[in-house]
Amino acid sequence: MANINTKANILVGDGFTCRYCGTRLYFAQAIKIIDIHKPGQNLWDAHWKKEPLKSSGATVDHKKPEDDGGFDTLDNLVACCVLCNSIKSNGQRTLLPPFSDKSWDGLSGVFLALAPLYEARLSKEDKKWLMALRREGIVPTADRSFDKLLEDY
Repeated sequence: MANINTKANILVGDGFTCRYCGTRLYFAQAIKIIDIHKPGQNLWDAHWKKEPLKSSGATVDHKKPEDDGGFDTLDNLVACCVLCNSIKSNGQRTLLPPFSDKSWDGLSGVFLALAPLYEARLSKEDKKWLMALRREGIVPTADRSFDKLLEDY
């Protein structure tokens, strides 16, 4: 599977929006850091069995599967939700056109803002995501966009 830098490039490039169904995606590390920041919410689940990650978690999918000769290249990967990624079918799936609205960042800006406060609790993977998202131009955001998420769940 693609490395974190490639995944970050795809997720940011696709505006954290599923290219199959158009769902706005949530960045898993952001959910994890929000749970640390706001204890008691219990949104984080490493196995993606709880919402919002269960259906709207940000994943990367191969347009042409690896089993069919597809590679981990930028032109063969798309952002997709957990549900669409779990629906494996033969042949190519219909892709929505790239989204021009890149205002949704899957709460990755919140992750960048909160992660330094909890550096001792970050995994190696979390730290790699920090660097990759910064390289992709995501900036820390102090907005409270996660409050809406907390109200919904």
